[in-house]
Amino acid sequence: MTQPVVLSGGTLIDGKGGPPLEDACLILEGRDIVAVGRRADLGVPDAARVYDLAGKTVLPGLIDAHVHLRAYAGTERSDFYLWGQATFLEEQVLHAAANARRALAAGVTTLRDAAGARVEIAVKHACDQQLLDGARVIVAGFVGMTGGHGDLFTPPAVERRPYQTADGPDECRKLVRTYARDGVDWIKICTSGGVLSLGDESEWRNYTLEEVRVIVDEAHALGKRVAAHAHTRAGVRQALDGGVDSIEHGSALDGELVGRMLESGTWLCPTLAVSEHIHAIGAERGLPEAVLAKNELVRTSRLESARAAASAGVRIFMGTDTSSILPFGRHAWELELLVSLLDVSPMRALQMCTRDAAQAIGLGDRCGVLEAGRWADVLVVDGDPLADIRLLQQPERILGVFRDGRLLVDKGLV
Repeated sequence: MTQPVVLSGGTLIDGKGGPPLEDACLILEGRDIVAVGRRADLGVPDAARVYDLAGKTVLPGLIDAHVHLRAYAGTERSDFYLWGQATFLEEQVLHAAANARRALAAGVTTLRDAAGARVEIAVKHACDQQLLDGARVIVAGFVGMTGGHGDLFTPPAVERRPYQTADGPDECRKLVRTYARDGVDWIKICTSGGVLSLGDESEWRNYTLEEVRVIVDEAHALGKRVAAHAHTRAGVRQALDGGVDSIEHGSALDGELVGRMLESGTWLCPTLAVSEHIHAIGAERGLPEAVLAKNELVRTSRLESARAAASAGVRIFMGTDTSSILPFGRHAWELELLVSLLDVSPMRALQMCTRDAAQAIGLGDRCGVLEAGRWADVLVVDGDPLADIRLLQQPERILGVFRDGRLLVDKGLV
């Protein structure tokens, strides 16, 4: 019999957007939350493990819905472009697992990998089966064209390429089916060029509308949602025409596209942190001038687009684009940027990385909100993130992290 866990006396932010509940009580049994309410109204189950959280804040585990787990996790500096080509896939799995653990330590209980394959699926299974402690992983299998954004992270002369390519409707449909057989949760495509890829421009088209529609059709037929990387108006328009479920980056939205996203309910994941990080440290890291120039263009347009989308009420969820460039563990920086750059309230920003992110990635009935019947993904912090959202970036303030009811990060809960 699983011992019940009681989180008692803290201030509860449940993820729904209402006022915090003071002197709250949260009861966990096994994987699930079984009761939420005021401490005075809930009885403590027999033989429960009780944590006195007076003066602490309890909130849902954070969700970073745009990361790249297959990234260097060591302590020495690595070359962003060469590491993946010079490292055995078996070794990359270990780095990806370390990144899932590092995210968990930062209060993130769920990650969506935005360009995954079997490496990321392996980490997903290892964490789900409790072989390793790490955040839950949702994997988006990457379907990209030859010479497209994903393909151009690797020099043309290198035969081993990190992402599979598919060209034409038949190849695209088959690759979606292959990923579904492997066990991915989502499909990821590109409808424009990128920033960190070499040899392309952000405004280049990736995939024809026919190819996008085939990918979306096959993915939806197999119960998978589709995310589209898009930096340009043409890229966003093509993704919307193709029926994708989320726009990643969305760096060039205009009134027409914002209106279409509102009408269709398409989600936006603006990934502000990665552009700000490249702006701040890109030259120091030795990123090519062409990359830095592309980043400055999309950084400005992305901010304008995200502001317009937020103001209009487009459904927005949090993702950072964390990778070897933006290290794992800094996920909560995106919350600060949502507040400071998009002028949303701390409570609204928290919703974007809890309830809204869960809904966007297909887990809206399982996590993202603290209520009975949900998975017990719970974050305990020292202080009030509504008063200062930046405290979630301070490791010493992350006192405890529960995933599926298991206390996996414990920094002195009593």
